[in-house]
Amino acid sequence: MLWIIGTATLAFLVLPDSVASRKYQYVYAMRSDVPDPNKVDWNKSLYELMRSPSKDKLAVTFDLVPYQYISVRDDDVNKGTEVRVDFPDGSKLYLSSGLDKEDQTYVSAAYWDQRWVRWAKEGLPWLAGAVVPPIILLLLGSFLFWVFRGFARD
Repeated sequence: MLWIIGTATLAFLVLPDSVASRKYQYVYAMRSDVPDPNKVDWNKSLYELMRSPSKDKLAVTFDLVPYQYISVRDDDVNKGTEVRVDFPDGSKLYLSSGLDKEDQTYVSAAYWDQRWVRWAKEGLPWLAGAVVPPIILLLLGSFLFWVFRGFARD
């Protein structure tokens, strides 16, 4: 019981900072009339290549920005080629500045609506760490009790 309480307390202290330090990017959906993505002219405007999330009512998805690219993304924000949206839980979302305001609002709202899924993904290892070790100790103790009880009868 103390193990579970200790793990829960530690998770309560660590999880908010862990979630706040995460930075995400929107995963753009390519238009169906765009040919092979490897042969695309990336100098075209965003909407010539990608679908509009708000107009097409897309189910939006997000990926973590790897830590080694965060400074590059922040430089893009300073240049004006990207927009960084800061959220109340401390997390950040990077969007292309080529998205119009309606799409930025749509994607930002979807990101905020999915926050509990991100919290659950962050909390799942803590839950496993709180529950699995006591179960393993219980099973190991039961096994040892069973073995020693068998030897005691002989």
